[in-house]
Amino acid sequence: MHEIESLVEMSVYCLHESQDDSLDRRSLFYSLYELQSQFDTGFTHFRVMDILIQHRFVYTFPITDHPAYAQHQALLDGLAAAQKFSFIYTEPEKEWDAETNPVAGYAHFDQQQQRYILYCDAGSTLWEAFVANGTLQGADAVPPQLFDVFTMARIVAANAAQQQYRDVLASWYQLLPYMVMAAEQENEPIDQEALKEILDHVVANDAIYEEGLPPVDELPQGGELGKFCEWWYAPAKGKMKTAAELDKDIDLEAVPFTQEVEKTASWYDNEVRNLLEGIHQSISSMEDNGYDEATQKSIEARLLQGLQYAIKGVELAPNEPGLLVNMGSLYMLAENYEEALASYNKALAIAPDNSYVHLNRAILFYQMEDVPLAIDSFEKVLALEPDNEFAQQWLAHLKSNG
Repeated sequence: MHEIESLVEMSVYCLHESQDDSLDRRSLFYSLYELQSQFDTGFTHFRVMDILIQHRFVYTFPITDHPAYAQHQALLDGLAAAQKFSFIYTEPEKEWDAETNPVAGYAHFDQQQQRYILYCDAGSTLWEAFVANGTLQGADAVPPQLFDVFTMARIVAANAAQQQYRDVLASWYQLLPYMVMAAEQENEPIDQEALKEILDHVVANDAIYEEGLPPVDELPQGGELGKFCEWWYAPAKGKMKTAAELDKDIDLEAVPFTQEVEKTASWYDNEVRNLLEGIHQSISSMEDNGYDEATQKSIEARLLQGLQYAIKGVELAPNEPGLLVNMGSLYMLAENYEEALASYNKALAIAPDNSYVHLNRAILFYQMEDVPLAIDSFEKVLALEPDNEFAQQWLAHLKSNG
C-alpha cells in the first residue's frame, strides 16, 4: 500500500504549504491518517513529524509524563533505556488488541535531541488522558473533526491545484473511484459536487497519469457505479489500455511502485530519515529475535534506496549538514566506512560546532576500530554539549577498556 502512504504524505505537505490560514490542518491530518488506517500500510508519521507537531496534531512529552507512569514505571523506563521505537497501548503491560487494548501513543528515541520521547496524536486515547489530567488545555483539548473522504479530498485537491501539485491530484484521482465503490457498498453518501470539483482540478492541471489507470475493459458496466466510472474516466480514455495490452507491456512482478513527488531536498531528507528509522528497527528486531534472511534482504534494499535518495537530496542542498550526516549513517550501516567518513567530514566542514556531527563521527570511528579517534570525537561532543549522557557513557566505556 505504498500508494496510500505516498498520497497521505504528499497531502500533508500540500496542506502545510497552503496559504489558507482558515484551514483546520489538525483535523485534516487526523482524517488523512484515519483514511490510511483503513489500508494495510506502515506507520509513516515520522516522514512528516515536524509538520504534524507544528500544527498540533502530534504532541510530545518526556516518557515520565505518561499519565500512568507511576503504575508502569519499570516498563516505560525499560523502553527508554533500550532507546527503541515502541507503540504504547492503552494498557501498557498487556498485549495489543484492536478492540480491547488499542494503541494509545508511541515512543521513540530522538537522535538529535538525545532523549526518549512520548508521542500522542490528537484524538487518541493517550491524548484523551492528557486532556483529562489537565496537561492539554484550550484549543489543544478540543477533539479533531473527522472529515469524510470526499470533503477531505476536495480541500486537498483545491490546495494542490493552487500549488500546481499535480502528483497529489493524480493520486486522489486514482484512489477516489475505490472510495466511491466502498461508499456505495456501505450505503454511505457520495458527495457528487465534491467529486465534480476534484475532477475539474485534475483535468485543468493535466494530472491524469497513464501509470495506475485500470484496464478500460474491466471498468464496471451499468448501474450507478458504471455511470460514475464512465464519467470519471472519460478524460483518461486516451491513456487507458485493455487488460491484454497491460499484461503485454508490463511485467507487474518486476516493476516496483514508483510515485512521482515534488523533488525537494526536504522531501528526500524526510524519506531518508524514515528509511533509517525502519532499518534500525529491523536491526533491533534481529538482535532480539535472531537472524532472519528476509529481514536482512529488506534492510539491504532500504539501504540502497536510502542512499539513492540521500545522493539526490545532497545534489539539491549540498550545504545542508543534516542530509550529509544521514548519508554518512547509511554508508556506515552498509559498512562503506570510507564514504561514511567523507560524508561526515563534509558536514563537519559546514557545521564545525554541530555536536551531532561529532557524535556520528565518534560512532563511525568506533566501528572502524579506531578507538583514539572515537575518544577524541566523543570529547568534542562533550565540549559542545557537556550534558550529553550518551557521549558520557561511551567515553567512560572506551577509556575504561583501554
